[in-house]
Amino acid sequence: MIRGFYAARSGVLGQQQNMNMIANNFANISTMGYKPQQAAFSTLLYAKVHGGGGVMIDTGHGSRVEHTAVNFAQGGLATTDVPTDMAIIGDGFFAVTGGEDGEIFYTRDGQFNYSVDGDMKYLVDANGYYVLDDSGAQIELEGDAEVTPDMIGVFRFPNRHGLSLMGANRLAETEVSGEAEVVELPEVKAGYLERSGVSTAAEVVRMIESQRAFSLNTRVLTTIDEMDDVANQMR
Repeated sequence: MIRGFYAARSGVLGQQQNMNMIANNFANISTMGYKPQQAAFSTLLYAKVHGGGGVMIDTGHGSRVEHTAVNFAQGGLATTDVPTDMAIIGDGFFAVTGGEDGEIFYTRDGQFNYSVDGDMKYLVDANGYYVLDDSGAQIELEGDAEVTPDMIGVFRFPNRHGLSLMGANRLAETEVSGEAEVVELPEVKAGYLERSGVSTAAEVVRMIESQRAFSLNTRVLTTIDEMDDVANQMR
């Protein structure tokens, strides 16, 4: 019974994490360039128990969220007619940097604007982070000069699913993702933004599945608790 209790407990905790991801996807249904996240589950250690007659039975110890998977499928394009708005067609990410440590982050959100400093202006994202060109330098413009898609760097990774989620629609390079590589001749469209990749219908289905799994595990916990009470009363 103790094994069953902990297996059901792991299921409750895992589905709670899953529901949190689904809620986060719903919250970002209008966030440009957002890619939906999904919990990837794995089973915990199996153990063999005697099933009688010399038969050994594999029994599990529940499940856990192994990692957060991201769906990088291309989102639809929204026309904005704003010259600084950019959308990537195909694989790749914009690179932005900010803060004292100068760490570089990657995003599909191309909602950019200008930050003016004297006679110079810099292309920045919605959080004020500097947008980088393909050499990793800040994009500087003088006077009335306007940014064009060919000025903006686009980068890809050997394993984009290994990127680390940093919040605020940003990703960071890891050993698993590999180093960023410049995309030669990327297709970037000015005056457009990539819509969120969240599908309302798909998220509703996942939410129903998660709710039912959560409910099933809580019923198992309740049943085990009741069985434990009966066993204690018989002593």
